[in-house]
Amino acid sequence: MIKSSVSTAAGAWRAGDGVPVTLREATMAWAFAAHAELSEIATGYGNFITVDELAERVQEASGVQTGAPTRTWMEAILRKVARRCHNAGEPPLTSLCVQENHTVGDTYKYVLELAGLPVPKDLELHASYARWQCYEHHGAAMPAELTAPPLTPKVAGRRSAGTTATSTQEAKPEPARAAVCDQCFIQLPASGTCQYCV
Repeated sequence: MIKSSVSTAAGAWRAGDGVPVTLREATMAWAFAAHAELSEIATGYGNFITVDELAERVQEASGVQTGAPTRTWMEAILRKVARRCHNAGEPPLTSLCVQENHTVGDTYKYVLELAGLPVPKDLELHASYARWQCYEHHGAAMPAELTAPPLTPKVAGRRSAGTTATSTQEAKPEPARAAVCDQCFIQLPASGTCQYCV
């Protein structure tokens, strides 16, 4: 029987025997593997992974390979992982998956969409708090004296380079970070009660 090209993942096959797999089989296998890989990454404080690295790992772990460009299928996998985390009441593991420039990018906004939350001004800061919760949830050894989660190295580097350029003109003390909700990571109002999680 000849399989329809609609039901088969473009260029997806089982690594062991080269048998083509359907789009549903491939995405299910990759999403399951991605959740497992990200859960393992979350056991080490400060860990994260790029989209391309995760794509390679999920193909290896699932035994389902593809020749399709990562950009054509990984967003769908990350959305499946985000839904699984949301439905299980887990922190969003997709916050651990970043672009080559270490930003979470637009794909991360789906986490907020699932929770019915507005997109914050600083998406990278929001994602850093989400990563922090992932580390705690998955048993990573957390630093004792850390008051705020760190940004990814490239994002932190770009931001400090921007502040270094302005600090040569006049040194200004860094303002204290506003308190955020420990459930949705949105900045708390003066009352201290999150209006989205009430």
